[in-house]
Amino acid sequence: MTTDGEAPLGRSDAWLADGRSRLARAELAPEAEAIGRVEQVSDGIARVSGLPQVRLNELLRFEGNRLGFALSLDADTIGAVLLDGEEGIHAGAPVRGTGEVVRVPVGPGLLGRVVDPLGRPIDGKGPVEAASHEPVERPAPAIIERDLVAEPMETGILVVDALFALGRGQRELIVGDRATGKTSVAVDAIVNQKRSEVICVYVAVGQRATAVARVVEAVRAHGAPERCIFVVAPAATAPGLQWIAPFAGMTMAEHFRDAGQDALIVIDDLTKHAATHRELALLTREPPGREAYPGDVFYVHARLLERAAKLSAARGGGSLTALPVAETDAGNLSAYIPTNLISITDGQIVLGARLFAANQRPAVDVGLSVSRVGGKAQRKALRAVSGRVRLDYAQFLELEMFTRFGGMSDTRVKAQIARGERIRALLTQPRFAGLRMADQVALLAALADGALDSLPPARFSELRARLPGHLDTTAAAALTALGDGSGLDDGLRAALVAAVAALAADLAASPGPGDGTEGGAPGPGSGAPPSTTPPAGSAPDGGASDGSASGGSASGGSASGGSAPGGGAPGGGAPGGDEPGGSAPGGRASGGSAPGGVASGGGALGGRAPDGSTALLGTDAPHGGSAAPGTGAPPIPGEAAATGSVPVPNPARPAGADVSASPGPADAAGTSSGRVSDLPGSAR
Repeated sequence: MTTDGEAPLGRSDAWLADGRSRLARAELAPEAEAIGRVEQVSDGIARVSGLPQVRLNELLRFEGNRLGFALSLDADTIGAVLLDGEEGIHAGAPVRGTGEVVRVPVGPGLLGRVVDPLGRPIDGKGPVEAASHEPVERPAPAIIERDLVAEPMETGILVVDALFALGRGQRELIVGDRATGKTSVAVDAIVNQKRSEVICVYVAVGQRATAVARVVEAVRAHGAPERCIFVVAPAATAPGLQWIAPFAGMTMAEHFRDAGQDALIVIDDLTKHAATHRELALLTREPPGREAYPGDVFYVHARLLERAAKLSAARGGGSLTALPVAETDAGNLSAYIPTNLISITDGQIVLGARLFAANQRPAVDVGLSVSRVGGKAQRKALRAVSGRVRLDYAQFLELEMFTRFGGMSDTRVKAQIARGERIRALLTQPRFAGLRMADQVALLAALADGALDSLPPARFSELRARLPGHLDTTAAAALTALGDGSGLDDGLRAALVAAVAALAADLAASPGPGDGTEGGAPGPGSGAPPSTTPPAGSAPDGGASDGSASGGSASGGSASGGSAPGGGAPGGGAPGGDEPGGSAPGGRASGGSAPGGVASGGGALGGRAPDGSTALLGTDAPHGGSAAPGTGAPPIPGEAAATGSVPVPNPARPAGADVSASPGPADAAGTSSGRVSDLPGSAR
């Protein structure tokens, strides 16, 4: 039996024994810490010595808790890229290796936030709640871990979804000259994801801070910012931060992909990222290659974009779609960086400067753009109605070039031109006006079935704006069927076309700009009769190529009115048609020569002289006068009877006069002045 004083003594002995045991197991050997020194620092690069154990891409800690990472390893020194600028870092300052690589926070806590490439918030909303921290450099999924791209990534942009469909897990390059709308296309794709559950990551590399602010405000105003992450490394930040920005954004997006969700990343842009990589490589004394880029620039972008993929069901079935942006110089797609990115990605959307200047937005060049894998992911209904749109539009662009010189005047070609103009007007789309898949199917089906033929292309913007609400009220059952993913059967197609046709008829009957109901002329290809009275202040030749002047028909249509006593109305000629008193490119004009028509006494482009020979532009006429197109020379006998035209004399100029050097207003018969700039479609 123990006393009361023995029990505490026994417990203290056990405690003492346990402590001695732990002390015996403890390692009390001193830890060696390697400390290097800064040899020199300039332009965001520090040369560090004394750290032989540092590995490539290892995170380094400088004086003042500033960070950098090892980009190049030499025999005695390290080329370290500074992530926080070089303020406070000087020669002789201590540097410590961390044994870690650069990591960034990931998780839902980043949604809706604006952060720098290290995940530090710059939006003033407090710290970021991270689920974990992952390295910015991660291996791409293996082939066995990937699945086929089979789900559509809808952008809401008709020309993209219909002609160059994207799939979830695809990498599609957006390329074009400066200020052609590349960022606009990418941001519109982000904004359209408000209709889906896709997580969006926007990475700005080397952009102006004001431009990035506009993008953030646009997404907050029109999209779903609560499902977006903005990774910002503007031009004023350190080159090291700009370099790791795409990799950091990819890591943040991969977190959602690996969790079985769908994500979209926009990198704006990789051309500036390549320039930053070249700058850092030259500063770290890497040998330059083509255009002074280092030899590994292809590998840098390839290992970045290969991380975007559609994962197999065994890996969760998530997807990460990448829309990298690249800038060209004067449309040169064969430059080094654009060709690299084109070969890495699964297709490209090419934006043209000329199309943008012609007010075609988005300025997508359908001849150079392609989507290599997204076509398999396109919705069945959309694929059924968009099959011939690209072919018809490409044929229209080719024919349009020839008609500018007065050729191709037969009925079939004119119908193709009119259809192409309607397609072009339909593919023109304002920003932040994304269309649902059902809206796109209805528009393209109505276009193919001719339901839009009576509506001037100038009114298509009104049709597009009013269509979603109209379909919700008049074709709700058809919308539900399309939402179920079913194909486009005859009954469903007829219901959609009927709804669009009813809306188009209402618009055609209501007053509007360019429809000819308020003194205006018909739009391009409308075929509507013009006003019989020319507007005040109009040019004597009357006709503009877009049909904006009264007395002339639209391009591709025929003028049925505008005749004046004794002759044709000024400018009454329709491109590709026969009209009394006016020059008709591609047809025969009474009282004047026409490009592609029959001319007497004047040269006609591709026309025929009275002796049967071909008369070229500005060649001498048989009676000795040199005539340019549209000189008002008398027609060949018998031609008027063949075409139904009535010859109208030209009192302003005597027959046989040389008028090739006499530019001026059109003659009384409505023919052009003889200047090349008066040809339809030519630049004035």
